Amino acid sequence: MAYKTECVMDIYAKKREDKVYKKVTTYKICARSGSLGPKRRQGDLQIPEGFYHINHFNPTSNYHLSLMINYPNHSDKLKSKASHLGGNICIHGNCVTVGCLPMTDDKIKEIYIYAIQARQSGQEKIPVYIFPFKFSDEKNKNYSETYRAYPNILDFWKNLETGYNLFIKDLKELNISVDKLGNYQFSK
Repeated sequence: MAYKTECVMDIYAKKREDKVYKKVTTYKICARSGSLGPKRRQGDLQIPEGFYHINHFNPTSNYHLSLMINYPNHSDKLKSKASHLGGNICIHGNCVTVGCLPMTDDKIKEIYIYAIQARQSGQEKIPVYIFPFKFSDEKNKNYSETYRAYPNILDFWKNLETGYNLFIKDLKELNISVDKLGNYQFSK
């Protein structure tokens, strides 16, 4: 789980026989571009917000190592009116970004190994959940005031918060679908 405001990524893992995840460690995201809010078009410098998974491992990345996420996902495509949404959003080394989640080179090595171990243990879709901030009553109130002129963003964040709360409560991978408006739906 990555949090844009706090610039951190929490790593959760579980053994194949376990039903719930455990938090393993937290890494500092070393740089950030864009502002709060979802990525809706190519070139906006935004880090996406939503529910993704790793869809490509790149051991020969120009950014030391990289793990590509499946942006744009189905929700992003339905929620955007842009003809080009962009892509190539990664968790990578080299501490530079135009929409990615950069780590220092030593930290991306550790994250990359965690992802390889998860894949080798049979996990086909390694979740990457990206949030604007760690949801709490206080932060919700503050950001509701700050973003009151942007009701679409606030509605989107409420949708993300539902998935966030489910994961934090149960520590189980989310079963996610997307409705015809691009809203995430969660089922057990």
